Amino acid sequence: MKKIILTRLDEVLKPLGYRREISDGITYLRVSDVYVDSFYLIPIPRAIEGTGFYREHIEVSKILFEVTRNIEYSRIFIDEFKKEKYIYTVYDYSVSSDWGRYGKDSFDLKSGYWGRLDSPEAVNAYLDWYIGYLLGEGQEFLDYYAYLPNVLKKMDELDKTNTYWGEDKVGILPWGYADFIGLVISKLCNDPKYDEKLERLNAYCAKDENEEDLPVFEKLKEILEHVEPRYNV
Repeated sequence: MKKIILTRLDEVLKPLGYRREISDGITYLRVSDVYVDSFYLIPIPRAIEGTGFYREHIEVSKILFEVTRNIEYSRIFIDEFKKEKYIYTVYDYSVSSDWGRYGKDSFDLKSGYWGRLDSPEAVNAYLDWYIGYLLGEGQEFLDYYAYLPNVLKKMDELDKTNTYWGEDKVGILPWGYADFIGLVISKLCNDPKYDEKLERLNAYCAKDENEEDLPVFEKLKEILEHVEPRYNV
């Protein structure tokens, strides 16, 4: 299975500037001056886990790396690829965490986990769909959210329904540290609701059960005080 995956993906992605790393899974990554794009697949017996696209906006991650410096605990997840470090900014949740079954379910469900991939025919059918996502809807996702104010717009749409920015299937920011990323984006976009978002995170970190996040939040606030907005929404 792994040989088929690597052959098919390398043929399509290497000419587009992607590199790959093989560990427990297979990760592909492409770096430019302003973005880092990535996704991974994990082949397991008779099944594959495949993610949507991750994108690091370098202007956001520079601030987040500064926040995590010299702090022992941080919810901000730092990913690694060949010892290079990244903090991803957005994630395409349209590839959901649901399971699909080859031969029973349609790939149009865009499930992130697929079973019954127990033949070359099945694996190639999965890859036909997944490569179609990467070059089609996945690339459209990257193109649209290349512009940070579009990320902020999605965040505000989620706020209208009190939905977490990193909510599975509908969110936009990586789960677990979406609130910290969102605050950086809000400041860079000169968001008129920045103070509202800041106060909401302040109220969250003020609770005893969230006190571990307080050092990160305090340092983030301090750094953002000196950050000049780069966009006007």
